[in-house]
Amino acid sequence: MAKGTFHRRSTTALSAKKKGSESRSFGFRKSIYAVAAPALIVAVGVGLWQQVLFNKAVKAEMPVKESRCSGQKVVVRSPVNADALIACEGARDAIEFLASQDLDVPNDVPIEIVMKLPPVVSRSAAGGYLESERRVFILVYSEFRNLKTWFGIPINRSLYRSLVSQEVAHLVADYNFKIPQPSIQAKEYMAYITQLSTMEPALRKRVMSHFHCKAFEGDWQMCTTIYMFDCMGFGVRAYLHFLNQVNGRDYLHSILSGKALVE
Repeated sequence: MAKGTFHRRSTTALSAKKKGSESRSFGFRKSIYAVAAPALIVAVGVGLWQQVLFNKAVKAEMPVKESRCSGQKVVVRSPVNADALIACEGARDAIEFLASQDLDVPNDVPIEIVMKLPPVVSRSAAGGYLESERRVFILVYSEFRNLKTWFGIPINRSLYRSLVSQEVAHLVADYNFKIPQPSIQAKEYMAYITQLSTMEPALRKRVMSHFHCKAFEGDWQMCTTIYMFDCMGFGVRAYLHFLNQVNGRDYLHSILSGKALVE
């Protein structure tokens, strides 16, 4: 979403009365900050402590097995072998697709299959990519199924495979961005077009049938608000936009270089 323009207000012509009012206002704000600052510090501390507890809980929750995907630079840690195999397939789909679009593939693609996602990930999510750790987290399939539906259709293992593709796409794109702070819509565009491009054709057809929408017409339509309001609808419209011949690979590289989908 484009940020509004900041207009600095002049304070050089204040009357004595206004100055007195502002002095009282400043004192009031100062007292609020005095209370809010410690609360913010506590909140940040709690968040960090939650992450520490999460890491300990993951290690203690279920025994996990670490395995390297055959012929790939992907390492999966999972308590369920079947889930690890699907994760390898989903990762391969994403990596091969993005490599075909001339993106560089990192030498290390770590995937954690977990019973619970890290606290920093939305509670409604089924997977997440932690930029600070450059690790992908995916719920075990049994937990993913508890969501019942995804993209409007009943959850199955093919959808699970595409979930992995989406999160691995986040990781690969992260290594290829040439700007320090890509926008949310830039990251999600890369992830969703990878997911839908690599999805099994029959499954993709079912997914698309649930979204009666048109392709985005341009950058001006792809804003954070649209994504937050309907993330999957955003993904479908982004995919349709990507299929347009004037977009495709060149548009992806415009995103990565900061020439498209910037705040």
